[in-house]
Amino acid sequence: MAFFVSSRHAKIKGEKIMKANYPYRIDQANGIAYAWFTRMEYRGGPVTSDLEPELILFEDKYYDIYQKVGNDIFADLFHRMHSNIRQFFPLDEVQKRETYLWFENHELVGSIRIYHNKEENCYEIERVMIAPQSQGKGYGTKLLNFIVAKLQQTHRTPIFLTVAACNDKAVKMYEKFGFVPVSEEMEEWIIEGG
Repeated sequence: MAFFVSSRHAKIKGEKIMKANYPYRIDQANGIAYAWFTRMEYRGGPVTSDLEPELILFEDKYYDIYQKVGNDIFADLFHRMHSNIRQFFPLDEVQKRETYLWFENHELVGSIRIYHNKEENCYEIERVMIAPQSQGKGYGTKLLNFIVAKLQQTHRTPIFLTVAACNDKAVKMYEKFGFVPVSEEMEEWIIEGG
């Protein structure tokens, strides 16, 4: 089990900032896990979506399946970071977010959520998740279309998201969609139990 400790921010100026512990590192001797995340801002144009009728808002009864899909998606990262799904998706945190779930044939194929960051006066897209069996079918792009359109239509801007720096595939997808890297942040976890 691991617990989040802190994050440090570093502005990107031109090229990506490379650190000694980039994009992640485990310090077994000191019991600390480090991971770098890229913060991105949406700078693309207006977006439309017809996905809304397909999505439902999160309810507590969906928590177990939400957590299972998240664990399946991020299992490799959690293993590398000596962490677990409940640290990344605690129920009380999910309840405070505007979380949308996409079910097909009674199976959760994807989800996405919005967080209003009042401190920075912006809206953050979080936990874009596509179930492993549904990846590579365009669901991620459809969820991004939906959420960016919803935020634009309700005048909730600027729009940001944060992605693990080691997740090259996701970073490229977000850039293609219109997100631009604006900063990096390092998160640290205290490792307990390995």
